[in-house]
Amino acid sequence: MGSYFGAEQVQEAEGLKSLIVRTKNLTFLHMQVAEFRAKIKTNAKIMVDNQEYDVKEVVKFRFDDGSFYMKCFLSNDCVFADDLNENMFLLVKEVKTDIKEPFPERLDFQGRNFKFLYAAHAIAEEIQGEEIFKLGDSERFWDYKADDNSYLSLGINDQTGERLDFFGRIIDNKDIKLE
Repeated sequence: MGSYFGAEQVQEAEGLKSLIVRTKNLTFLHMQVAEFRAKIKTNAKIMVDNQEYDVKEVVKFRFDDGSFYMKCFLSNDCVFADDLNENMFLLVKEVKTDIKEPFPERLDFQGRNFKFLYAAHAIAEEIQGEEIFKLGDSERFWDYKADDNSYLSLGINDQTGERLDFFGRIIDNKDIKLE
């Protein structure tokens, strides 16, 4: 353990793949998605761009191929999700769109041009916290990204048929604080 600009360095992985620095009660994360998954829990606080969000529910979704992703339902009606393949995080908020199926390869939304990334189906396999999304519920979604890292996810809840569209952005790993 050493000193890092006056803060206690808690963990350092070989090759500086991850670094966690504690100052008072905040943990500054510059880590891999897998490490975030091991640490996230309900009632935690996530801070992004000096905006604090309370974690109300953590859901582990299993994709049809057996891999999974974590989705955190936050205060302020926001959702924080991870993508292990890209080692990135998303901060999005539910929006209403008039985009209809079949969803196109490219689309314009809020003045941005989005390119289709992938479509997927996932089932809620584990739940912690409030029951915003229920165990066993599933969703289909089509995700898009714009050049400015804006993110658009067009989703459908399989049980209700309800549209669940989310708009936000990709968050840099170093810009996340977890309490």
